Amino acid sequence: MNSMLRRVTMVAVFAVSVVALGIPAQAPASALATHRVALVTTIKVTASDFKFKLSAKTAKRGIVVFNVTNVGAVQHDFSIKGRTTRKLSHGQSATLRVTFLRTGHYPYKCTVDHHSALGMKGAFTIT
Repeated sequence: MNSMLRRVTMVAVFAVSVVALGIPAQAPASALATHRVALVTTIKVTASDFKFKLSAKTAKRGIVVFNVTNVGAVQHDFSIKGRTTRKLSHGQSATLRVTFLRTGHYPYKCTVDHHSALGMKGAFTIT
């Protein structure tokens, strides 16, 4: 009986010392990897005369890289979440890197003249 009481006491003292010293418990490797790696999604955006074509219209929260190429005859740009590419002439490309921390719908558009009124607009969804 005394030996069992001593073992229980030693285990309890060990457990309290681990907590008191702040020794972290081992977390699963997948949980650690989730916190260390930012999710990056690449979306291809093709701008033609008065419309956009996106390779995907949704992404998960994190960093979204928009690779924008103008295949239209007139200049276009791409604007989302307060960020805008430079005006692109036919054949030119630009990259726009945007961080999305919250889920929701984010409008995008061409800010050149009245191009958005002619159909160069849409909504990108973050899940």
